[in-house]
Amino acid sequence: MKGLAPRVTDWRLGALAGGLALLLGGAPAWAADVVVSPQGVPPSAATETARFALQVQAPQAHRDLMLKHLNIQRFLTLADLDVPELQRLVDQLPDDARQLMGTQGHFSATATATLSSPSATDPPLGVVTLVVEPGPPAQVGEVVLAVRTATDNPLQAVSSHHETLTQQLRASWPLPSGRLFTQDAWDAAKAQTLRTLTQANHPAATLTGSLADVDTETQRVNLALDIDPGPAFTFGEVEVEGLQRYEAAWVSHMVALAGVVPGSDYELAKLQAAQQRLAQSGYFESVFVYVDPNGPSDRSPVRVKVREALRQKWVLGLGGSTDDGARISAEHQWRQLPWLNWRAQSKMKLERDTRTAEAELSSPVGADGWHWVAGAKASHQTDDATVTTSQQYRLGKAKNEENLDRIYFLQADRSLTRNPLLRNVVPEAAQSVSANFGWTRRQFDNMPFPTRGHGLAAEVGVGWTVAQKGAPFLRARGRWQGLWPLPDERMGRLSVRLEGGAVVAKTSTPVPDSQLFLTGGDQTVRGYALRDIGVPDASGTTNPGRLLTVGSLEWQRPIWSHGVRTAWESTVFVDAGSVANQVSDLHAKVGVGAGVRYISPVGPLQVDLAYGVATRRLRLHLSVGFSF
Repeated sequence: MKGLAPRVTDWRLGALAGGLALLLGGAPAWAADVVVSPQGVPPSAATETARFALQVQAPQAHRDLMLKHLNIQRFLTLADLDVPELQRLVDQLPDDARQLMGTQGHFSATATATLSSPSATDPPLGVVTLVVEPGPPAQVGEVVLAVRTATDNPLQAVSSHHETLTQQLRASWPLPSGRLFTQDAWDAAKAQTLRTLTQANHPAATLTGSLADVDTETQRVNLALDIDPGPAFTFGEVEVEGLQRYEAAWVSHMVALAGVVPGSDYELAKLQAAQQRLAQSGYFESVFVYVDPNGPSDRSPVRVKVREALRQKWVLGLGGSTDDGARISAEHQWRQLPWLNWRAQSKMKLERDTRTAEAELSSPVGADGWHWVAGAKASHQTDDATVTTSQQYRLGKAKNEENLDRIYFLQADRSLTRNPLLRNVVPEAAQSVSANFGWTRRQFDNMPFPTRGHGLAAEVGVGWTVAQKGAPFLRARGRWQGLWPLPDERMGRLSVRLEGGAVVAKTSTPVPDSQLFLTGGDQTVRGYALRDIGVPDASGTTNPGRLLTVGSLEWQRPIWSHGVRTAWESTVFVDAGSVANQVSDLHAKVGVGAGVRYISPVGPLQVDLAYGVATRRLRLHLSVGFSF
């Protein structure tokens, strides 16, 4: 920094140079595990003969630092080490210790080291004893943050942007006057200040000078930082590299939806959001979105480098669950259909009680963020003695953002339910058409491993039955889940889940079963089988109903081992749910239980043992992942 004449150019380049060299170079790996016994023999010498023993007398926190980084430990098992050479190392030991104490802000620490002759139980060269008195810790004194202007011309007026930027950096400086000084805190403060600049408006920012000036008499460290923010950047046009099949305009739309708009201020978070959008689109194997900090600052080109994924992909799967038993699935994705340029995805799944086949077409995202979706689904489902076959067709537009999903669609449903026990009843298919809107908002802190936050989803549709009898109906469904951390991290968090739904229509209106409700299973009411909670008929079969209520309260608590949090958690919970055709018939079926979850690479793996109060039976539930 111009005008500064530091006594120590930077703490790492000044009195702490030797100590930090040890920190950067490090001692042998075993040195970090050295624990000195009362007799002075380190247990780590079990595999190699220790030539001497080291004892450190200091407060525990500083003692651990000494045992980890003292230079003398590199010679602990040196076979040809003799007494004169060891004495030379002992003479250097106090300076080494004081330098290490300086990294912790103790600049007036005292240290003495002695070498005593070996006893019968000591190593051959004796015992080295180091006594360290830390002294008072140093505090941060004056802090000077000098922010350079865009040019070095002193006659040029300082811009309002420069003044604002300087005030922001000074206000957010994380190591103010009066705070205890350590080398780690000083390094972290400089890194955070630079990060503040490079993440917003100033990607070319640099730290051109730094000073930690120590006054050992007052135990104060005066800090100074010289910052060159560089020019303020704005986004320019998008330049795409690596495209072979897809249109560059579609990539530009995705980037703009993340907030990267030509002429707007540079923000690293927006570039990262654009990169994430493109990566999650499924069209690319790799994506890199960036602005060259060495390029022009005004309307700097936004460079997008991509590697396209294969045009087609097959996924075959084997699995199972406590709800549906063994599962075989096959999925095919065609990322760009010939002539249409839409993406097609089809899937078949065979389970113990359910067989489904579905296909979906989706268009590329437009400039407004919306895209067309069209889908068809057919299923064959067995519940006790009831067999339901259904078909569903859908056409609409959807918009998927980071925390918000919306969809408008028209839907046609057809379902036919048969019960072999009712031989004299000839079933008739129920059919309907409906106009629907779906809305989902997520505010979780970390997906797919959330620890706090909430999510809310709502669906509403207006329909008309077109078979048996034409009549209107209204269908609505909502669900909410919240996570609240408890005050003590060891106590974990509470999870609350609520869900409700209703189909409003005359009693005689033949609404398709696929528009009605059933509940029970791993993700709803544990202690009961999948779709086991519904409206029972005279034959004892469970049928879907027009009203749904579900609630769950769960305590999720991390499991600790030797003071370290593991990847396991314990849970206790109570679930309740009901399905009926009349409000007066809503009687909750309750499940209580406990389980464990493992934080796996693919999401939380949960194993629960639940007791169904109504059935008086225990049931094991397995589930993987968190989705909302």
